[in-house]
Amino acid sequence: MSASQLYFFRDGIHTHLVVPSAALLRAIPELEAQLKGATWARIGWGDYLYYGSTQQSLMLGLRALLLPTRATIAVLGIHDINARTSATSRAYSIETNLGTIEAVVTFVSRHFKLDRQNQPIKVRDKPCGEVFFHSRGIYMFINTCNNWTSRGLRIAGLRCRPLLNFFPGQVEQSVRRNGYLPMP
Repeated sequence: MSASQLYFFRDGIHTHLVVPSAALLRAIPELEAQLKGATWARIGWGDYLYYGSTQQSLMLGLRALLLPTRATIAVLGIHDINARTSATSRAYSIETNLGTIEAVVTFVSRHFKLDRQNQPIKVRDKPCGEVFFHSRGIYMFINTCNNWTSRGLRIAGLRCRPLLNFFPGQVEQSVRRNGYLPMP
């Protein structure tokens, strides 16, 4: 695992990008508290009310898909990639270069909405350490977390069609078509 590596995570209906935390901290040093001591930063994007909520009801899910809503971006510090995979998740290691990592981190950092003091605006956190922030962008059925993750993967050099990747399986198929297999 090197600093010129990134990861794609699929966990159920959600997808994430995982970048070296040092690269993300260079772009957004204000995340130091969330990433303290972590080697990796797992980042996801989703509906403001649904994503990360303890009350993920069917009504909130339908609202997120059917109505344009505000978005949130999630950050989770990871110490060991293998420890973050479970029976319901899959991780893919994508070998790249430092310039590409910086481009993906720039893409991610541009989605953080900042307050007047240029600080990310915290929305909520989960007991597992995942922290949610206000994000730029509108979430809707034609602009989901899976489209967002696909955009990041395309910046990383993978051939994929972000506009057509609505479902997590479509994003995962794009990663596989680029020659990557899930980690054991």
